[in-house]
Amino acid sequence: MSEIKEIFYNLFWQNTACHNLFLLSKEELLDTKIIEIEDNSASVSLPRIIISNIESKEDFTHEKIRIRNENINIVTENILNSKIEFYTPLITDFLEGKFGKSLEKVINDFNNDPWKLIGKAVTPVDREDNFEKIIIGFLQEYGFIGKHINSFDDLAYHFQKEAISKNVKTILTEKNIWNFIEFLKGIKDIYVNESYRSLYNSNQILVNALNNTENLYSRLQLFSLLFESGIIYPGNEDSFIECTNCEPGTYRGVFQLKINPKKLKELKCPICSSELTYYVPYKLHKEIYNIIKLQDGLLHDALCNLLTTNKIEFKTNQKYLNDIELDCVYKLDEAIHVVECKMYKINTTREKLNSKVKEDFSKLVSDISRIRESAKWSKENIRPILLVNIIDSVFLTGIETELKEKNKDEISQQTRIINLTQLKFNENTK
Repeated sequence: MSEIKEIFYNLFWQNTACHNLFLLSKEELLDTKIIEIEDNSASVSLPRIIISNIESKEDFTHEKIRIRNENINIVTENILNSKIEFYTPLITDFLEGKFGKSLEKVINDFNNDPWKLIGKAVTPVDREDNFEKIIIGFLQEYGFIGKHINSFDDLAYHFQKEAISKNVKTILTEKNIWNFIEFLKGIKDIYVNESYRSLYNSNQILVNALNNTENLYSRLQLFSLLFESGIIYPGNEDSFIECTNCEPGTYRGVFQLKINPKKLKELKCPICSSELTYYVPYKLHKEIYNIIKLQDGLLHDALCNLLTTNKIEFKTNQKYLNDIELDCVYKLDEAIHVVECKMYKINTTREKLNSKVKEDFSKLVSDISRIRESAKWSKENIRPILLVNIIDSVFLTGIETELKEKNKDEISQQTRIINLTQLKFNENTK
């Protein structure tokens, strides 16, 4: 086992908050983006965990941030449009003054014989110097440059001298410079606002992921331990901080923060001393990220870690009858334990979870029945286990009891529905 995995599992098995957090599905634990192209879509889970003190997207603070950001975008887009309208005639006048006749000739040739003009522009070349000659010849033919220009180096010098040096006084006016600075600021603001939006609109369950089982302080303690262990660490992404108590734009900024998560609660507004609202992305160690991305997420890997720690031999991804694959099989006390791992999205209704668990239970029972009927395990003591990432043991027990009351066959009666905390190698799992 690698060093970082050993460090991670040492924390995972001892810390309840860590255990619960990393058993979330990858779509809930990681920042996942849905990319849609026409009728197709794909999801991408990024290797980052966003820490925020926003309790949920239903909070008024989240709505306030969203509306503020949208208002800034509206103002910024209008500023950019006005600057583009300001520069358009300047560029048009410059091009017409310098290349008006040449552009007119190109347009006329294109109207008269477009394929001839296109043929000149896309003539195939086999060497770089031929390409240079063709482009220079094309520009000379239409009068964009003079006959004294014979290379790209000459062209670059000519452009600098004619387009910049001779027009520097026209370009460098106070009004032009100020408009250009505002234009650049507008572009920067659009980038900042879109980055901000990607954080507060993230589907990721943030630091409040487990608000039914741990409080904010215990979760910040967990992230502090993850930070000190090197499992999460500051990346190069921007963090966003805003005082939602002050008027819009009073204290709002983008920062490079390299801070222990436990200190985030100490961030205060220097104007009103209120707690700041923050969105701080941390990178997740690549090795842990790669485990979480797997189909069965951390659940399957944690099972293997637990079996290895207890010195129990096991096999994974075992195939039977061409269409059945069992996640993990191990023998213990004269019984074959067959484990099917299932990761569910926890942030859903109990009804949906109940339905999915029952469906997977039936599928597991059916698969084991088929394997037994094939005489593969006809005489073996089989103990099927549906291992899930649902931490509510009472909820799982209720589903298991209901299913066993309805299904009296031997395999159904032998099948367990449990989570990792219930998987102990004693009489309860034998």
